[in-house]
Amino acid sequence: MLKGVDISNLNGTVDMSIIKNAGNSFIVAKCTEGSSFIDKYYAENIANSKALGMLAGSYHFARFKDVSGAVNEANFFIANCKGANPDFVVLDFEQSGISGDMTDACLAFLNAISSVGQPLIYCNPSYITEYLNSSITKYPLWIANYGVSTPIIPLFGSHAIWQYSESGTLPGISGYLDLNYMTDSFYNTLISNQKPITTVTNATLKTQIQALVYNLNLDYNAKLVHKDGNIYQELLDALKGISSIIVKGHKSHVVLWIQQKLVQYGYLKKDSYTDMVYDEATFQAVTDMQKNWNISTSGVLSMDTWNIFLNN
Repeated sequence: MLKGVDISNLNGTVDMSIIKNAGNSFIVAKCTEGSSFIDKYYAENIANSKALGMLAGSYHFARFKDVSGAVNEANFFIANCKGANPDFVVLDFEQSGISGDMTDACLAFLNAISSVGQPLIYCNPSYITEYLNSSITKYPLWIANYGVSTPIIPLFGSHAIWQYSESGTLPGISGYLDLNYMTDSFYNTLISNQKPITTVTNATLKTQIQALVYNLNLDYNAKLVHKDGNIYQELLDALKGISSIIVKGHKSHVVLWIQQKLVQYGYLKKDSYTDMVYDEATFQAVTDMQKNWNISTSGVLSMDTWNIFLNN
């Protein structure tokens, strides 16, 4: 089981490092509600969590009462959520003022948002029983059920995520946090659905990228699972997240990986640097490489700099 929280505008600006350091591996961020509300923190929440190597989902709080309203809200959600590249997308089905079987409306919404990512429906046991039929089990369930040791799950029989509390708190985070567990099987499904953005063909480079993924997990608990040596968005997000961390004096296996690449390129001489330490010799070698590639010679591990390492 993986721990995670869902957040919204009610939490204001969220420091994602606090969320991650509390042992959470994923967040679900509110994006839209109805057909007009957009959460102003949404894109920032997704970007900042993914930069730390966390999975990030996007949810829409429904207000629709029928199929046509569901399609309209789905299109609104898609237009506002897809640019942030969420790992999964959610229909939050708990609106008031509905009656009768709402399965067709929910399916219309979920079918539409499947173009963005893996869809789920968020619901509580009473709403499942009162408003849905077994056709809804086409999609995984995020069940909301508090104060129990095991969630009650009508129709579905199993769940992908369980929201077990709506009153979590963390020092430094405004308001309450909803607390969740994601099953290992659903996590593995999400990972298997992710496709590389670059397929690496050079055997040596593939091995180097595999080593980098291993080191990111070892040093920074990045939770990357890609072992095929290809370049995934999650890898780039993790590298972006540590760019400001690797400064003079920083020590890690990732720094050793950088040093080995710089030696390979001829910018750094063996025995001229301290293994694993971003020392003066390593800093100077990075700036020399940056100058040669006509990018900012700051010595900072910018994404332009990482792209040189990943593609050469």
